[in-house]
Order: sequence, then structure tokens, then C-alpha cells
Amino acid sequence: MGKSVRVRSRLLSYFRSGISCKQSELVRVATGVEWEYVPNEFEAVLREFRQIRAFRPRFNRHHRSERRFAWIRVTGGAAPRLVATRRPVPSPTRHFGPFPAPRSLPRLLRDLSACVGIRDCAQGTPIHFADQTDLFTAARDPGCPRGDLETCVAPCAARCSANEYAERVLEVASFLDGETDAPLIRLRSRMEEAAMNRDFELAARLRDRESNLRELRDEVVLFSEFLASLSFVYRVPSESDDPDRGYVISVGRVVHTFDYAADGQLPTGVRNRVQRVRSRPAQTPDRLGDQAREETFLVARWFRWRPEERSRTTPFETLPAGHDQEGGSNAPSGTSVSTLS
Repeated sequence: MGKSVRVRSRLLSYFRSGISCKQSELVRVATGVEWEYVPNEFEAVLREFRQIRAFRPRFNRHHRSERRFAWIRVTGGAAPRLVATRRPVPSPTRHFGPFPAPRSLPRLLRDLSACVGIRDCAQGTPIHFADQTDLFTAARDPGCPRGDLETCVAPCAARCSANEYAERVLEVASFLDGETDAPLIRLRSRMEEAAMNRDFELAARLRDRESNLRELRDEVVLFSEFLASLSFVYRVPSESDDPDRGYVISVGRVVHTFDYAADGQLPTGVRNRVQRVRSRPAQTPDRLGDQAREETFLVARWFRWRPEERSRTTPFETLPAGHDQEGGSNAPSGTSVSTLS
């Protein structure tokens, strides 16, 4: 299964391939060829992705499985933690990401937890906040050295209140949202203090930690901002006598496909659809299912690798409101998606 602008040339390439390659094996087991026309390459990319995910063809490797990203998850419970996860699940907890380098993420989260002072111990560790303990309860010792090293506010040993811990978690979320630099400022202050004390080895470690956390935060913020910018109507000119094709894209998701009117104007029904899309809270990738999330990344890659296509888009806020019923059609022509069966 694949896409091609010239189906004949694509099929002939399979018969001209070597005996031991994948193409010759595909020709050997195939019993027929089917193809369908779609208006343009963008729609062909989407159609190919959806078909491969639906049928999982034996010879297709691309799009068959999810890309291996990592996410930061803020857990629930009385004393939330930061954990790295391969697959976000729709839940009340926050997720930040994705990150293409999952192996380094747990170490970065330990550094961020230590900088802010939240725990990174096991989820089942008993929590005893200072404002929830009995007056006659004996003093508790922290469950790990971080409490004595002052890199954790030690909710396991009643060294902080529930509100104090919640403020630390809120600081982490604000940092990853790009709203505060407090953890970086704290690290830089410690680095300068270590340098003044001529502890240059510690100063170098703190400098590297500050740089790594800054890159982590910037990666989250830049991707979130880029994805948020993918909310518009995308118009792709037709290469034949068919009308131009339009796509309503909300935060990287194609939510509606339509044909432009004969006079080239945006149908009123589509403007109504846009107004409804704008009135609903946007679904971020961590709130989507696996396939919807991967399709969002596919659209994001399309516009990242082809920045010139942004000139064919119209932001939602610049569109006039419509009043008629929802409109749109699906008339195929142009690029084709072929299937060998």
C-alpha cells in the first residue's frame, strides 16, 4: 500500500526490482491492484496513514506502529510526582511532551524534582503532611536522603503542609508551561554561590543541570506553541477542473474536509463548523487516542517540513461567521492511493 502521483511508474518500479528485494516478494504474493484518486498529496498522506492503520499491511513498515515518544506525567494523589511515560492516557492528570529522546527523560525529571523539592519516591510511600498529623505523633525520619539534603520537602516525614507541597507542584507545571523560570533561577543562584566558594566542580554540575532543564522546558513550550498555531482552514488548489479542496484543522487535527464553491468562496456551512470548533476546548495530543494522536503528529510534520504551505491557510479568527447549515462535499481527483492485494 502506498501513494504516488504517477501510479503507472510506481507499479512498473515493482516489476523492475531485483529478485531478492521486498518489491519482488510483494509482486509474487499480490493477486491484484486497486487504486483510488484523491485531490492532492496532503489528502493522500492522510489516506495512506488511515489505510495502513486500519489494515496493517504486511509489507508496510511506515505508519504501522506508534512512534516512540516520551511524556512527562504529573501523577495524582496527595503528593504528586513527575514520571516519564511512553503512552499518555486521558485522565485528570497533566501531561507534557512529547519528547523524542525517552531514555534521558527520567534523569531530567529527577533533576527537576530535586530543584523544585517534590518527591520522586515510590507511589505507595506513606504521606504525612505537617498540618495533618496528630499532636502527639513522634517525629518521623525521611524515607530517603533527599529530605536531609534539602532537595525534597519530605511529605513522608511531615516536613511540609499539603498547601506547601501543592505550591511546588504548581511551580513545576508553570515551568513546563513556560510561565516561570523559578527553577532555573534557583539553580543559577546555587551555581554562582558554588563558584564564589571555589567549588567549581559543583558549579559545573549545576550549570549543566540548568542548561538541560532549560532545553527540556523550551522543547515542551515550542512544540505546544507550534501545535496551537495549526488552527486554520487549509486550502489546496486543484490541479484539474475540480474545485479547490479545503480542510478545517484544529490544533493539528483535520476535523472537516470540504470542496470550495464554484466561485472560490468558502461555503457558509464551513464557517459555521469553524465557529463550533472554536467554541469547544481544544484537545491536546495527550487527551487523544493513539491513532488520533499520531495523525496530529503527521499533520504537524507536514507543515513543519513544508512551511510554504502556511501561505494557503486562513486563521479561524479572520473568517466571517456563517448562518446556513453545514456544507461540504467529497469529490475525489488528483493524487492516488494504490493497494496491492
